[in-house]
Amino acid sequence: MTALLYLTATTYAAAAFAFLVHLAGRAKSGSTLRAGVWLIGAGAVLHATHIVVSSMILNICPIKGIHFALSVTSMLACVAYLVMRVRYRIDAVGVIVAPLALTFLVGSQAAHTEANTSLKSAVLPIHVLANLAGEALFVLAFAAAVAYLIADKQLKKKKVAGVASRLPPLDVLDRAEHAFLLAGFPLLTVGIITGALWAERVESGSVVDVTRSLFGYATWMLFAGVLLLRAWRGWRGKRAAYGTIAGFAFAFVVLVIYLVRSFTVA
Repeated sequence: MTALLYLTATTYAAAAFAFLVHLAGRAKSGSTLRAGVWLIGAGAVLHATHIVVSSMILNICPIKGIHFALSVTSMLACVAYLVMRVRYRIDAVGVIVAPLALTFLVGSQAAHTEANTSLKSAVLPIHVLANLAGEALFVLAFAAAVAYLIADKQLKKKKVAGVASRLPPLDVLDRAEHAFLLAGFPLLTVGIITGALWAERVESGSVVDVTRSLFGYATWMLFAGVLLLRAWRGWRGKRAAYGTIAGFAFAFVVLVIYLVRSFTVA
């Protein structure tokens, strides 16, 4: 299990390095870009294997608790990236996906104990799975938004031969960000609804519970606002990117609070 963890982390780190070399223009061809994509794919396979092996050893189902939440989210984000990169031609966005996957993997190691029985319920697997899948898509939306802002800044500085030339075009990044957000929003909605049903049985009204709920509803409102403003008022480009980044930050806080709560519930 430890060997798989280190091998997965090393593969993600190597992928991040390959993408950075590509964006820095240290390679004359797209070989480093292709290497980064393949390394993310290898990392995702190793990551999934690590999750399965860890679950079997610790006797924990990843979708019945929150102990693998960060790990499963990053693995799903890598899988979604590999699937969506063909449609949206966003290979270079891996420069953000790979470091995030590595960070989430390392962070997940802080949560490896069995969930308290008081947190189990019939809707919990649906709640967790919907949130994890939604969070994975939000990781990609966040990555596309950050890449958009970087490319936009480079273009405004008239550095068309630098990093901006190796990132996807602005309109591609904008459409990809919107598509990921649109796909993740229904999953977030399911997570909010099932979370409300679950909370009636297990939450105590503590500061942690209230904070988690507030950030969860704020995340939903932020993403809903970005989607509605895009549809009704034509919100695109930088404004949509900033809104997506803010929504992802709130979603990440909710995930962290879940992890903290797992250690505070008696």
